[in-house]
Amino acid sequence: MIWFAVLLTSFAIFKGVRRSQLATSGGQVPKVALNPTGVNLGNVGSVTQQKSTSNPFGVMISGNSSQIKAQTAVKLGAKYYRPISIFVERWKGSCEECDVAMAAGLKLILTVRNNGGAGQPSTPPSDLNTFKRTLGQIIDKYKPEIIVIENEENSAALFYTGTPQQYLEELKAGCEIAHQKGIKCTNGGLVSSLVVVLVSDNYKTNGDLTKANEYLSRSLVGAKKSMISQVNSVKGQEQISKGKALLTGYKSAGADFANFHWYIADTNALSEAVIYLRSTSGLPVMTNEVGQQANTDPNQVTNVMKKIVDIGLPYAVWFSMDTNPPNGARALNESNGTLRRNGEAFTQFIKSNY
Repeated sequence: MIWFAVLLTSFAIFKGVRRSQLATSGGQVPKVALNPTGVNLGNVGSVTQQKSTSNPFGVMISGNSSQIKAQTAVKLGAKYYRPISIFVERWKGSCEECDVAMAAGLKLILTVRNNGGAGQPSTPPSDLNTFKRTLGQIIDKYKPEIIVIENEENSAALFYTGTPQQYLEELKAGCEIAHQKGIKCTNGGLVSSLVVVLVSDNYKTNGDLTKANEYLSRSLVGAKKSMISQVNSVKGQEQISKGKALLTGYKSAGADFANFHWYIADTNALSEAVIYLRSTSGLPVMTNEVGQQANTDPNQVTNVMKKIVDIGLPYAVWFSMDTNPPNGARALNESNGTLRRNGEAFTQFIKSNY
């Protein structure tokens, strides 16, 4: 899960990433450019992807038990379900939360991490063939709608210690085995605040400094506002380069989507982010983690869901967990399954549209 109250902690504490050698005979992906040409975002209205009439929404949800979590997801009207990550190196053949969710009729959007855990980042696989073999067993067991390789791969402090190249090699290995089994594959999800900074940097690259600053100021508000002063720091620029390297490498690594995380209330900012991500990656865009922080305003839920539908995201998993008060994520529900006002708004949107 995402302890997002630290915001983009890697901006503040990003160190030299661990460059462990991969003992593998798996294929290599090409080196990627760290400074791709800026993307002209043009008219925000041009963001629309190919739309589907199908419900794109899922949840990653809190609850007192796997049964309550699955029942609440169904009550919310979710079609997809993101369980807590499965760890390849600790795979024992089953995942209770996955079993219960599937029994409730939910389709899995399944995040798989190599190792690590709560507060402990993953390290790259030492043997990609072993990684692929175990990942294949997980896919055979659960046949997810999408397999997601790692989580927030740009966040060295929290989720992934490897370099962009190491991550893209792991993604390539994961997508190869997923595609062999007829399953879609995507990256772990770029951190919300980094996506904002990348869009702003793109405006700057295209010579529109006013737009760059304006995008930052309306996207990074509240507790995130302090990040603005870090963007031009050495560590901030390192993160921008890392984000670009990842984003421009997903397609050649075999991903079916460019996956990102989003906790920004401004829906125009969301549209601009999707345009940038799609144009830079060359892939359709999805989010396996979208939510709200520091509030449970039902209007934010409705507005963001409407924008997701309007721009045609095929998958959007709402993060329904309380983390790191007062500025962290806020759930749609209590742990006993009772819906909050924002959860009722989520349910009503789905009932009204699907």
